[in-house]
Amino acid sequence: MSAELFKEIGVIRSDELEEGPITPGQIRRTALEAGDLWVGECHVTALDQPSQWHHHKDFDSVMYMLSGRIRVDHGPGGTKSFELGAGDYAYFPRRLIHRAQILEGGDDVRYVFLRIGKGETLENVDGPDA
Repeated sequence: MSAELFKEIGVIRSDELEEGPITPGQIRRTALEAGDLWVGECHVTALDQPSQWHHHKDFDSVMYMLSGRIRVDHGPGGTKSFELGAGDYAYFPRRLIHRAQILEGGDDVRYVFLRIGKGETLENVDGPDA
């Protein structure tokens, strides 16, 4: 990545976000793609069951919870998990398979995230390795 990513100030209005990429149980909207940087938001809809397992290919990701509380499953066979609530941050290394489920917040569970990497940002998979 170059030393200067932006040349002037920019604004992206909420109605300008682009839909996707989508994981069943997680609806994402893209705000910005610039160089190796990808920024967006996610509305978690996985209330009655977890979202589909997925990873973010060749992107390292940082997320910031805006509202609600989720459990994130990961690790060999999906045996590890942690919880995130409003105000919490988490970071995910590239290709780490994971999924999320709402614990609190009903229809208003949201986070924003940024990713650094190249290529497609999402791959839905059947599950983690055993």
